[in-house]
Amino acid sequence: MKFTVHVDAGSGDPQPSPVRTLVLTGELDHGSASALQRAFDEAYAAEARYLVIDLTGLTFCDSTGISVFLGARRALAAREGGVVLAGLNQRIERIFRLTGVARAFATYPTAEEARAALPGA
Repeated sequence: MKFTVHVDAGSGDPQPSPVRTLVLTGELDHGSASALQRAFDEAYAAEARYLVIDLTGLTFCDSTGISVFLGARRALAAREGGVVLAGLNQRIERIFRLTGVARAFATYPTAEEARAALPGA
């Protein structure tokens, strides 16, 4: 399944939101991680402080994808922000739990709940 990243920059308010939502679908692996990295780089350049990563449609994630998540977490922590995950299905949750990555991120059932929990959303 092809990997895609859809970026939701906020409400369309003239004042930019410090929160970006990245909606991922398909398989995130070595060949597709660059698309996620580009979306993160664009959000970072746009002064985002928080990323909500919606994993509802993600069917696979390898160590390359996990590295991008962890890099985003480090970069946004430097801005006193962070990364939260939403919509983990059983398969992705298992991968994150087995690799220990699950402990590094707050998780929420939906992207809407994750956004609502962040300051400035």
